[in-house]
Amino acid sequence: MSPIFLVITTVSTQEQANALASEAITLGLAACAQVQAPCQSVYSWQGEIESALEYPIHFKTNEMQHQALRDFIDEKHSYDVPEIVSIQIDTVNAAYAAWVQKSLGE
Repeated sequence: MSPIFLVITTVSTQEQANALASEAITLGLAACAQVQAPCQSVYSWQGEIESALEYPIHFKTNEMQHQALRDFIDEKHSYDVPEIVSIQIDTVNAAYAAWVQKSLGE
């Protein structure tokens, strides 16, 4: 069975988060997307310290769709420099892994 990946990004509104999550699922790029509660992000941008309320999205995908999902997020994201972090999941229960693979056509 191919690896499962957790792909994380943040967006500025819940509406953007819901739209990005729904489209990724509709296109078959992720089996699941969880829009998280808003968080306060603090970061350096163009020499200044910035602070913004953001909505994290956690996508679960397989190896076959991993890069396509990353490309989709990068293309659809409203930020100039979007956060797109991928983590290969080392341990996942077999039933969940099978569901992810089946959901994505593998």
